[in-house]
Amino acid sequence: MIKIIQTEFKKLKRFHILLIGLIGMAFPSVLAVFTQSVATTGTNPNFDFQALFDSSIWNSVTIFMPIVFTLIGGYIINREYTDDTLKNIFPIPISFKKLVGGKLLTMAILSLLLGIYSFIVTVIIGKISGLEGLNTSVISKNLFQFIGITICVYISVLPIMAFTSRKEGMYLGGVILSFILGYSAMFIKSPLIRSIYPMLSGFSIVGFDTSTFMNTTEPTNIGLSFLTLALCMVISVVIIARLNPQKKEHREKEKKELFSRK
Repeated sequence: MIKIIQTEFKKLKRFHILLIGLIGMAFPSVLAVFTQSVATTGTNPNFDFQALFDSSIWNSVTIFMPIVFTLIGGYIINREYTDDTLKNIFPIPISFKKLVGGKLLTMAILSLLLGIYSFIVTVIIGKISGLEGLNTSVISKNLFQFIGITICVYISVLPIMAFTSRKEGMYLGGVILSFILGYSAMFIKSPLIRSIYPMLSGFSIVGFDTSTFMNTTEPTNIGLSFLTLALCMVISVVIIARLNPQKKEHREKEKKELFSRK
């Protein structure tokens, strides 16, 4: 498994998809500052570093993280189909399940790194914007929340990545689904649904105050939030355990290529 992860990171250096991820994870803080600058109503007169961190985390969870994680995770799995290398795993002692599992673990590590990267970008954007209120307490609190929420969002989209690995090109549908699930989270007010809605469960777990963004102060149930993400993990494991490579499709593809050569 370690070798699979090492190999995937070596491959990622050659993929432009990583650049898309870096750009995408820089947008939450940029969007927060831009919105504060151009909005005519609903702006925060005391917009400081803490407000920037809050807005960046909110934007990350509801828009950017679900899309970026599903896009990159699906892409590195889909390369086995598009590059027609999937057939090469049949004669070697590695199962398709283990291959996908290794790629998803790679994406877990990459997601964590992207979350830390987004935190650093937020600090830089805040400094450039001349915001005040950056101190050790704010840094430690928000670094914890960035890391925690990154892990939670990754787990929430993990079943989507695992399921869409079953077929070539299916991950693009997963990206759309992740976007819909993330964006829809903005409109959920019920504390019970917020507790069990995967995209929002992370807010409860890391202690993020959503009252500014959701116009509600009703507390959520952290126990249900943990249970929701645990269920996402279980579902993902079950999906991976039942995975089988699309042998039939690859045989048909090979036949077509052989026929075209003749």
